[in-house]
This record gives sequence, C-alpha cells and structure tokens, in this order.
Amino acid sequence: MQHNDAYLINKSGKQRMLSQRLSKLTFIAHNDKNLLPRHVISDSIYQLSEELKTSHLFLFNEYIKTDHSAKLDSLFSIVDSNLKLLIKESKDLINATVYNRSNMAKFRATELAYLFAMDAIVNEYQKRAESNLKQIEYNFYKISGLCVIIMITGFFFLWFPNIQLLLAKNKDLEISNTRLKKTQSLVDKNLEELERLRFDLEQKEYYNQIFISQAAPSLAMLDKDMKYIAVSEKWKKTYNKKNVEIIGKSHYDIFPEIGDDWKANHQKCLNGYIDVCEEAPFVRADGTVQWIFWDVRPWYLSDGKVGGLLMYTGDITKQKEERLAKEKVEQILKSTSEVAKIGTWELDVKSDKLTFSPMAKKFLKIKSDKQLYGNRSLFLYKDGASRKKIIKAIQTIKNTGKPFDLELEVITSDREHIWVRDIGKAEFVDGECVRVFGVVQDITYLKQAESKLLKQNELLNFAEKINNIGHWILDTKSDKITWSSSMYDVSGIDKDVKIDKNTLLEMTHPDDVDMLINHMKQTMTNKCFDGELVHRIVVSDGSVKTVSVLGKVIKDSNDEICEIIGTCQDITKQRMAEIKFKGLLESAPDAMIILNANKRIHLINKQAEKMFGYTYTELLDKKIEILIPKRIVGNFKTYKDNYFEDPKSIGMGENKELIGVNKKGEEFTVQVSLSPVETEDGLLVSAAIRDVTKQKEDKQKIISANKNLEHLADKLIAQNMQLADFAQITSHNLRAPVSNLNSLLDMYDLSVDQLEKEEVIYNFKKVTSHLTLTLNTLVQALKVKNDRVSQSNVFFDETLYKTKELLAAQIIKTKANITFDFSEINKISYNKIYFESIFLNLVENALKYRSQTRTPEIHVWTTKVDGKAVLHIQDNGLGIDLNRHRHKLFGLHKVFHRHPEAKGVGLFMTKLHVEALGGKITAESVVNEGSTFIINFNK
Repeated sequence: MQHNDAYLINKSGKQRMLSQRLSKLTFIAHNDKNLLPRHVISDSIYQLSEELKTSHLFLFNEYIKTDHSAKLDSLFSIVDSNLKLLIKESKDLINATVYNRSNMAKFRATELAYLFAMDAIVNEYQKRAESNLKQIEYNFYKISGLCVIIMITGFFFLWFPNIQLLLAKNKDLEISNTRLKKTQSLVDKNLEELERLRFDLEQKEYYNQIFISQAAPSLAMLDKDMKYIAVSEKWKKTYNKKNVEIIGKSHYDIFPEIGDDWKANHQKCLNGYIDVCEEAPFVRADGTVQWIFWDVRPWYLSDGKVGGLLMYTGDITKQKEERLAKEKVEQILKSTSEVAKIGTWELDVKSDKLTFSPMAKKFLKIKSDKQLYGNRSLFLYKDGASRKKIIKAIQTIKNTGKPFDLELEVITSDREHIWVRDIGKAEFVDGECVRVFGVVQDITYLKQAESKLLKQNELLNFAEKINNIGHWILDTKSDKITWSSSMYDVSGIDKDVKIDKNTLLEMTHPDDVDMLINHMKQTMTNKCFDGELVHRIVVSDGSVKTVSVLGKVIKDSNDEICEIIGTCQDITKQRMAEIKFKGLLESAPDAMIILNANKRIHLINKQAEKMFGYTYTELLDKKIEILIPKRIVGNFKTYKDNYFEDPKSIGMGENKELIGVNKKGEEFTVQVSLSPVETEDGLLVSAAIRDVTKQKEDKQKIISANKNLEHLADKLIAQNMQLADFAQITSHNLRAPVSNLNSLLDMYDLSVDQLEKEEVIYNFKKVTSHLTLTLNTLVQALKVKNDRVSQSNVFFDETLYKTKELLAAQIIKTKANITFDFSEINKISYNKIYFESIFLNLVENALKYRSQTRTPEIHVWTTKVDGKAVLHIQDNGLGIDLNRHRHKLFGLHKVFHRHPEAKGVGLFMTKLHVEALGGKITAESVVNEGSTFIINFNK
C-alpha cells in the first residue's frame, strides 16, 4: 500500500510536469511563429496532450480502486475539466496567426487552476500516505514485540547449549581473524601495486597518444577493429581531415575510397606483417590522385598480442609532380639536344683530358671508346681561321676566365666538313683554372641556310632592280619606315633622305593622297592590308610614275599590329600599255572580258557593261562565275580550270554555247571565244562574248523542221525494211513447206498400197494446213502499222510440235530422233512468227546438214540464266569449222557445206529475229561431231 501511494504521488508530480512542458511549448510557439517549423510544434503538442490524457486516465482509474473521499472526487472533477480546456486552448494558440495577449492570459489561468488542483491531489495522497505509514509503524511495533518474546523463550530452550560451543570456537575465530588481517594487508599492498601499475599503463598510453598526436611525422594509431585511437596533426593536415572527428571512427569510414586490396594488406598486418611502400597513387573520393608512401606495422600489448596498427604515411604528391616535371624537362632537353644536335664537352686542365657527350661524339664522328686530349684534338678544327680562333679562345679563358662563343669549321674523322657553335666557360679554384667546359652544336644546316639566304638575297636584289621593285617595312610601334635600296630607285629619292609618313604623302600625286590615307586607315582598322594599292607618285624630276603596292600585316601575341611589310613596283609602262589595251577593248563590237592569272575579272569594255548591267568597278577582281547561272557554275568552273592549265585560242564557232545571266537575273544564250594573252604580269585570258539568243531561236526552228523530215524518212525506211523483212520471211518460210509438199508428192507416186498413200495424203493435208496458217499469219503481220513488233505468249513444246509436223517428210526420210526438255521454262512472251521461224530454221538446218554416216540426233531444251529464258538446239551433224567461219556464221548468203539447198539465209534470218527483240544467238560446233545453237531471249 505504501509503495502504491508513493507511485501515485510520483505519477501526479509527473502529470504536473507534463502540463508545465505543454504550457512552455505553447507559449514559445505562440510568441515566435518562426522559431520552429509548424509541423514540429503540432507533433510535439499532440504527443504531450496524449501523454497527459493517458496519465490522467491512469490516476483516475487507480483512484476509483481505492476508498473514495468527497474532496478527491471534487479535485479530480476540476482537474478533468481544466485538462480538456488546457489542451484545447493550447491547440488554439498554436493555430493562431498572430500573438493574442488575452487568449494567452486565459491559457495561463487555466494552467494555474490545473496546477493548483493537481497540487491539492498530491497533498491528499501525501496525507493518506502518512496515515497509512503510521498504521504500518504501529502494526510493526506490535509484531516486533511478539517476536522478541518468542525468540527469548526459544533461546533459553534451544540456543543456550550452542552458545557455549560458539564461545569455544570464538578463540579459534580470533586467531583466524588475525591471520586474515595479515593476509588482507598483503592483498591491499598487491592491489595498491596493481593500481599503480594500471595508472602507469594509462599514463603511458596517454603519453603515447600525446606523442602520436603531436608527432612531426604523419602518424595514426588504430585498434584491431581498424578504429582510430590517436592521430598526429600532421596526419590530419596531410589527408585534409583537420576539422573531422576521427578518434573512435573506422579507418574505412574516414576513407571510403580504400579498395579491397588495401584492406587485405591491413588484415595481413594485423597478423604480424609489415607493409612498406615508397610511393603509390591514392585515388581520393573526389577523383583527385594523391601520391603517398607508407609504413604500416602492428603494435603489441603487454602480453605480446597485436593491439592494432601503427600507420606512418606521408604525402609526396608535390615531390612526385616535381620529379615527373623534372624527368619531363630532362626528356625534352634530351630530345631537344638530339633534334638541335647539341652536345657538351669538358677539359680537365691539369690532365688535359677532353671529354665529349655521346651526342657531341655522334656528330663529330668520334669513336665512343676513344680518349681525347686537349692539345692533340686541335686536328678536329680546320687549319686556318677556325683553328687559330679556338687556340686563342682556350688560352684567353685559362688566363682570364673570359668565356667564348665561336662558330668554327670542323673536319670529322671521315673528312666531312661541318660547322659548329662552340661555347666555353672556365672554373677557377684558388685563382687557378682547373676546368674548362661548355656546349657544342652542329650548325652546318644553319650555315648552309645562311649561305643560301645570302645568295637568294643577292638574286632578290637583282630581281628588284630588273623589275623596278623595292620592299619596305613599317614599324607601327615607332612609326619607323625602312626601305630597300631598290625602293629608293623606284621612288627617285636620294638614299640619305629619312623616310617617314610625311615623306610618303609628299611624294604621292595630289589626286591620290586621299586614296592613300583612306587605305592606310582601313589597314590599321581592319588589321589587314586589303588587295593591291595602285596610285601615282611624283619623282624629283617632276615626272609621274604609277606604282603598285602590296603589303602584309604582322601582329603580336596581343593581336595588335606590330609591323607592316610589303613591296612597291613601278608599273608605269604596264599602266600605259593597259590604257592602250583598254582603248582597243572599247573599239571591239563584242562584249570583252579579260581574266587575270588568278582567274578573276581584270578588265571589261562598255559592251560588257551594257550586256550584263554591271559597271567596271562592280566586276573588278570578281570571279567570272557571277555572270553564269548557279546551276551550271560547277561544270563551267571545271571547264575554266582545264582551259587555264592548257590555254589555246577557241574561235566563235568552235566552242560550246553558254548561258549568261545579267544583274537583273535574266538569262540569255551567249557564244564565247577565248584567247590566251601572255604578259609580264602572267597569263591573261581574253573572252569575246556575243548574245546569240535570236540566232539560237532561228536555228531551233530549222532543227525542228529537220527533225520532222528525219522522222518521216525514218518512218519510210522502217516501212521499207518491214516489206523487205516480210519478203525474206515469206520466201524462206514457204520454201520448206513447198519442198515438203514436193517430197510428199514423190512419196505418193512411189507408194504401193493404199495405207501408205493415205498416210502421205494425211501428212500432205497437215503441211497444207500449216502453210495456209503461215500465209495468213504473215498477211496479218504485214497489216501491223506501228514500228513495234507485237508479242504474245508462246510455248516451246507447242512450237516444236508444229515444227516437227512441218518437217514431217524430212524427219521420216532421215529417221531423225528429236528429243526435248522444257521442264525448266516452257513459256515466254515473244513474236509468234519470229519464234516459229527460229525453231523451223534451226531444226531444218540440223536435218539438212546431217552426217551421212549416223542417224540424226536432235535435242532441244531450255534453261534459265539470271532469270532469262535460254534455248539450246543440239545436233550430231556435220558441224562447222568456227576457227574459219565464226566471223561470218550469221551472214547473209553465207554457206559452209556443199549442199544443193544451201542458200545462206536461215541463220541470217534467225539472228535478225533474235536480235530484233533484244536477244542474242551464239553457236558451239566441232567438225564432224555436231553443233549447238544457244539463244538468250533476254526475257
């Protein structure tokens, strides 16, 4: 009961504390709306309210289980109503948008009423607890007295004999106690010693940690779980972890970028392995590469077991980068020395030993194992000026220390003459020269280039004088103008005169001064010398010259003009010739355009301006393609380029017509004649252009009339050919049936019995029927008036059957065996007359030119080649000597055997029929073995 009262009092106190927390949170949130997020305040108020309700409900339920009192009933009623009001008002204040003093005062009053009621409940519980405590004390004393009486009675009856025994044992216990005290004293001393040792160990560990943290090197101490115990400041700085809390954290959490291979090495070190690395790249989490060295080894506990790892590391990124940069520079120097052929040399003055680097030995052609001496190596230098220079320079540098820089001619061991640049310095010790050293460079190519340049300069000077050309340089920084000697000759100014911008303006013709000034301004503004500047100058004798000035702008690293260089040529004579030439152009009746060597318009006459609508200024230095429609510019450009490569005169009637286009975009037909003109300025091309639009229209009318006449002539020719073709087919195709009829009549006369005569009559009727059909077909074909040959579906097997019927008499007479295979293809679209004529001609020839020594064997079959029908007709007849007759095999009236009926028409007609519809016929034949005719119908 006492415990339950204490719990209720404690619970009531907690209820009071919860209400105060709710009040404070409400006041803070209502007073400053921006202090905490709205959802955080709402969640906290909700949690406190729920906790208050739960606690209140528990108190009330516990109260119901106990004895009731009117006062507690009243207090719980007050508390219940005020709690609900307190929770409601706190929520209203939280949700309010502005601070409300009256609502806050009302909330405080409700809170005080709730607190006073809770204090009253706590007091009531305390009073009840005190009353219960007094009752418990009274009961305790009463039970205690009863127990004492029972114990005294039992003592005399039960424990008195044992007391004597205990007294006897007490002496033994006192003796044991004395011994125990002595033992306890020893234990205490041992504990003090252990405590001292523990303290010393902790001090040592503390000092170790201080040592590591304050150590100059980059050190880290980790336990067996790879968690940090101590790290030095240098370590933090090295790995940029100055403001990171490290102690107690895992090494792999601090450096998540550590790979599995390093983790495996750490485990080996925890088993006693020592890992040392002089340098290795460490890729950081941000992608940067840090070069480090490390010494990772285990540290041991007092019992000899591994306690963790000691890491001694360092950042050598800067040293690594410097070393790589140094190696790069050394490699560049080595490559440079190889490219520039630069070597070193050293002369030991005392021993006179002369040492050359490998590169120097290479271009001096000195054996690598040969030892040279100073005085004996003078033979390397060419006897004369070079040898004297080096001897004097060596003596001077030994005596005074004055360095030298000489260009000398050297003769190598294989007698090759080369030029070297020899630079030397001296080293003095105690005022005495002990060493001379320097570099030597093969400058043969420079000397050769220098010599070549001098010759070229001389030739250039000659060329300038011959062509009246001079060159000039303008330094824009200092406004200094430099002229070549030829430039003074061109301008007619004395060479002692100082040239500046005013000099240029003074010598320029007054009418051209503005043009010169504008060109100079444009050059400075655009930073480009645009085109050719042609102007006049007045020389000292008063005469006027025309000069052509070309220039080039030189810019510095800041894209500013530092120099302008150029040439100036006296073109007075050319100008006069040009004026005369232009006069001739103006007198020409046709439009004239002159192209320069750059294939651009150089001159035009008034006729050209009138034809194309452009002025001379608009077309000057423009491509001639501006006068050609864009759709044909590509073809014209190719023609133009080819003409410039192989120029020749082309007259008006020799060239192709072109299409011109004027400034308005109107197209017209032109005829152009081209003529190359060789001048001092190079090749010029003169183009005379004539508008031939009207002539072309008249010509087109004539051509159209001619085409109509040609069409009529072609139609007549076609009709004549059709009649001739019909005549040939008729005469050839009727010959075989008529011959068969004659043969059948002979057979009829020779027949003895009636059956043979009836069979002959039957075949006679068939031949007559086919002959009638052939005549009707030919007549019908003759009625076709168009040029195209009509086509229809024809069948190979049916046509062969019809052919066999037409040649029945010959087949019977010769006992010929005709086989066929049309399984691959049996139908094509073809002209029926031509198709039947092909079969008839080839099969009849196979029978006609059979061998007299064997039965005729004729095999007819079809194949497909690339989807096209091919007919093969093979026999075992006499064959044809193709080596002799191949070229005339299908010629008209060409026969190859002495046969009375041979006319030389069958194969000719067959070839015409095959080729008329786009096909092709060929033959393979061996004399006395037979022939094979192959027809590709191309269908």
